[in-house]
Amino acid sequence: MFGPAIVGATKLVSGSTKDPTKPALFPKLITRYVLWELAKIFLVSSFCFVALMLVFFIAEEAREHGLSPEILIQLVPYIVPKALMYAMPATCLFSCCVVFGRLAADNELIAIQTMGLHKSVVVVPALGIAFMLSLFAVWVNDVSYAWSYWGIQRVVSESFDQIVYGVLKNEGSYKTDKFSIEVQGVEDRKLIRPIISANLSDNETVRAVAHEAVLTAEPETHSLKFVMTRGSISQDGKTELNFDSQFDHSFPLKSPEELARATGNPSHLYLYQIGGEIERQKLELDQMKQNNAIRAVSQTLTGDLYGLTNADWETRLEDLDDAEHRLGRLHVVPHRRWANGFSCFAFAIIGIPVALRLKTSNYATTFGVCFIPILLLYYPLFMVGLDGAKTGTFPPYAAWLGNVACITVGFYLMWQEFRK
Repeated sequence: MFGPAIVGATKLVSGSTKDPTKPALFPKLITRYVLWELAKIFLVSSFCFVALMLVFFIAEEAREHGLSPEILIQLVPYIVPKALMYAMPATCLFSCCVVFGRLAADNELIAIQTMGLHKSVVVVPALGIAFMLSLFAVWVNDVSYAWSYWGIQRVVSESFDQIVYGVLKNEGSYKTDKFSIEVQGVEDRKLIRPIISANLSDNETVRAVAHEAVLTAEPETHSLKFVMTRGSISQDGKTELNFDSQFDHSFPLKSPEELARATGNPSHLYLYQIGGEIERQKLELDQMKQNNAIRAVSQTLTGDLYGLTNADWETRLEDLDDAEHRLGRLHVVPHRRWANGFSCFAFAIIGIPVALRLKTSNYATTFGVCFIPILLLYYPLFMVGLDGAKTGTFPPYAAWLGNVACITVGFYLMWQEFRK
């Protein structure tokens, strides 16, 4: 496999160094050959794995939202980073298993050592490319959590009327936690005899009955607009309004509180936004504490015992807890994305020595021997560290727990391999 590389490395050893008796530290031909083999396997396996994950995520979106093929095609650019985010660590490990397993099985490593070269001439370049790949993976994670998420939400929001029309044509009814629609039929974009029920609160329900209606999505306001003709509107069973001409009404798809939570969710911010959000959150938290302290002192001095014990303080304390929780989440997000990205490097450190030790070109065996322990070691530790960091039980850098464990085990295995 590495015959040409070894011949070239021999020439480099004998002619390109200043001391002919001293071999080159990293022969260029061997380094290029190893990197090229890793790149080939990585690109091919990534393409296959991303395609598989793409089908899975598209099917999930279609099932969850009832999307048509036209809308699903619009989602593909936003799903690709998400699929790539999951594919890169596994394909990095797979590439190392294939290349270094074949290298050890064909005794190419022994041939390299007979030239006076250390095993590190093939290992260090691979770790270098895994490190660079991890930096790229961090960027992919950032794009996936922020750009991809909001892109999917925008496409779904803009196409929500098409989604509803598709469900009504097939099933005759559509229901969310905000409203429900029942129709006798659908002709083009006309809803025949629609009955629309909306939940204003736990005890209030508005019901609209019309001869026909047309609905359109309004992504700017995150609502669905109904243009109804000849009908009536009732609230809690009592008729409030009869109309013969057109009547417009919009139903929110998300409440203002839900929109605020989604917009301010740290998980969907870019990394470059985190620093500014942390400073703003600290200022808001300090302001809330000052306001609470001033109010508590004022109520104490005026003897307002009822004010000190009423539900207003429960709301204030809950808001304070939410603000502190969001601040903690903001500190966790950078660690999570960097740890996710550098799982490529952690997996490569384990995959390389294991492949060299097994000495088999059967890449499925090598990959299984590596990946199953990683599943049992990396992911449980990563989830424990991440959940603990989110709740404040652990510091934010606990998200690196899985990476540290894999890198520690990998370096130990590498050290044992280099001692041989």
